[in-house]
Amino acid sequence: RGNVIYADDLTEIFGVDAVRYYLLSEMPHAHDGSITYEAMIDRFNTDLANTLGNLVNRTIAMNNKYFGGVIQPSDVTEEIDNELITMALDTLPQVTKLLDTYKVSDAISKVMDLAKRCNKYIDETQPWVLAKDEANKPRLAAVLYNLVEALRFVTTLLQAYLPNTTPKIAAQLGYTAEDLTYESLAKFGHLAEVKVQKGEVIFPRIDAAKELAAIAKEEAEKKAAREAAKAKEEAKAEEPVQ
Repeated sequence: RGNVIYADDLTEIFGVDAVRYYLLSEMPHAHDGSITYEAMIDRFNTDLANTLGNLVNRTIAMNNKYFGGVIQPSDVTEEIDNELITMALDTLPQVTKLLDTYKVSDAISKVMDLAKRCNKYIDETQPWVLAKDEANKPRLAAVLYNLVEALRFVTTLLQAYLPNTTPKIAAQLGYTAEDLTYESLAKFGHLAEVKVQKGEVIFPRIDAAKELAAIAKEEAEKKAAREAAKAKEEAKAEEPVQ
């Protein structure tokens, strides 16, 4: 019928982690699910590129720009910080409860909700505005430290879903294996010092139109090859026996 999508083709285009993420987030336990290239690209761009990848890139870029990649905890806090911290600390128990009842897709959503909250936190605190005044340096340090810490929660909780990608995030943000344990998530402010370093872009955004056109072209070529091979076999079968 021509409606089959092979796992090898998906992983070649999107990578294993992205395919794993899609399947676990879109297909609830014990229920049917659907998958198309269009849906795959949309989920990739929305969650992995825009939410997670963009968050990592922005956080590292601002740390490097304003503090040379190294910051420490700051005592300058505001109520908006407490909102982020509370959400981070609440995410693990919520995820655990969902996984205990096999609600894997809901558990992933909870983790991504924290990542989305981090992006909103950036927009609310506006580090680029704080950086314009030297007097705001302690507050800027607090904001960026909180972002890296919240990202540690996100990275730790995504390890089971993105096992190939989370080590790359950890390396860029200077995390060690001890920083990424569930036990370490009992405390917000686990990191004594943050040392980030720029690395490869995590989940670069996909040009949907361009990618779909390339996929359609490749599928057409494969179909033509299959039909040619079938025609050759049929012709061979019809040859008279000598």
